[in-house]
Amino acid sequence: MVCLLGDAGHPMMPHQSQGACMAIEDAAALGIIFSRAHFKGDVADALSIYQEIRLPRATKVQSASAKAAYNINERIGFSSNTDTATYKVEDEKKKLTIEEMNAYDMHRDIEEVVAMRRGLPHTDKFIRGLPVGLKLGNGVVVGEQETSSFQPRI
Repeated sequence: MVCLLGDAGHPMMPHQSQGACMAIEDAAALGIIFSRAHFKGDVADALSIYQEIRLPRATKVQSASAKAAYNINERIGFSSNTDTATYKVEDEKKKLTIEEMNAYDMHRDIEEVVAMRRGLPHTDKFIRGLPVGLKLGNGVVVGEQETSSFQPRI
């Protein structure tokens, strides 16, 4: 069994300045998942939770970083400047937003997955670590739009 984190698991282009941040988040996720509150002795299950939590977020940041290599408007911060004459992104609804990066609550994200896997109710008003009802800079409202990646896990 192998567990990768940081650039070993998901190398980042430098165009979002998130490489080290993702590595720190990976380490934090492992710390939370293997804590007394969540770890029940099954390493494979714990690492599966780690993958479920980290893969979508790291992949989205990787993709945004690659896009920002050729389009400055895809970079976090610049992607909020929608009223400039030169503004254009590949997909407005899928662009990485400041809110996704800064409002993310990893504890809530992990609690959601752990509850789902254990068949427990998850009544927290968070989906994938973001507060339900949060309006992102791309117009997506967490939990409200059918095409949103911020729908409850099934």
